[in-house]
Amino acid sequence: MNCICQETSELEGNEALDYMEDHLHVIYVNAEIRQTLYECPITHLYWLKDYPNRQYPGGGSPRLSKISMTQEN
Repeated sequence: MNCICQETSELEGNEALDYMEDHLHVIYVNAEIRQTLYECPITHLYWLKDYPNRQYPGGGSPRLSKISMTQEN
């Protein structure tokens, strides 16, 4: 799969699942709130998988959003 981390900032549904499985590496899982942090092995950008429609059975469709991991002093 080609890296599209520089070209997009959000993916949803099956497109998000495919990209996570085929391209990104898991960094951290928080099962309690159903969020997973991923890193791109090429760009080292970070992505967060969450379920914005938690009211639906199974949490609805997943969303994958590019996030900033900067530290503020």
